[in-house]
Amino acid sequence: MKAQASPPGFTLRHKLKANNRAITRIAWSPEGTRLASASYDQTVRIWDAETGEQIRELYGYSGSVFTVVITADGRLAISASKNALKVWDMSGENRSRTLRGHSDYIYAVAATPDGRFALSGAYDETIRVWNLADDTEEKVLVGHKGRIGCLAVTADSQTLLSGAADGRIKLWDLESGQTRLTLDGHRGEILDLTLSPDGQQFASASHDGDVRLWHLNGEPITHLDDHDKSVTAVSFSADGRLLATKSADSTVCIWRTDRWEPVAILEEPHSKFAFSGLAFHPSQPALATLGEKDKIIRIWDLDIAQWF
Repeated sequence: MKAQASPPGFTLRHKLKANNRAITRIAWSPEGTRLASASYDQTVRIWDAETGEQIRELYGYSGSVFTVVITADGRLAISASKNALKVWDMSGENRSRTLRGHSDYIYAVAATPDGRFALSGAYDETIRVWNLADDTEEKVLVGHKGRIGCLAVTADSQTLLSGAADGRIKLWDLESGQTRLTLDGHRGEILDLTLSPDGQQFASASHDGDVRLWHLNGEPITHLDDHDKSVTAVSFSADGRLLATKSADSTVCIWRTDRWEPVAILEEPHSKFAFSGLAFHPSQPALATLGEKDKIIRIWDLDIAQWF
């Protein structure tokens, strides 16, 4: 299947552009009306996904912002720059709380769906658990070798998934802070993780160019090796029928999850950075991707029916 600038089934809703610096990661708000973007321009921007307009610019960083998430209740945005997290109130106030504890760059941030904790993974080979009620450090999880680049949390807020430069995926019990499972299989750094909507499976993306699918108990399902270079982002659609994968080979591939076959390939020139954004809408058939070497956000409406 050939990559196309606008494959069948893709309709461009908006193109969002702020400046000339690369965007690192993007995140939807839980209701899907807003989109947050982190950037090397030292800001986080909040966008109206319906109108395509910028709502807010969150600033005050002293370096590039590597990642951002919005909590499940839509109340907070949590972002990382250098060795600190910033917690922002999404209601409009531009003041942030700062969480410090890591000794090196933070590349991964997540939040538990119950809203109690923020989690951060860094180049210092640690994962830190932060209590959002009082901004204190609750736990430090140690076990990876090399920087931790991605985190994901199960819907019950009990299990944390992490991926790192050691090529390993770890599943942690958040209450005890102990490792439940360590999964090998990739031959390169883990760059992204995503859980399926039913919480029974997850996908991992790696510098080795593969995407691997796993049951939550650690049993492998399959692996996808159509990409020619590192895979930097993965995302399941809200109904679980599709998986999107973004690669440094300058493509985004859409896969049917019942057959694990590609149904569309989008041309998307990639920046030189290891991490990059890709995110299905939390409820609608829509996909946010990064274009022009990750310098713009594109929101696509998808006609999924033609792929089934």
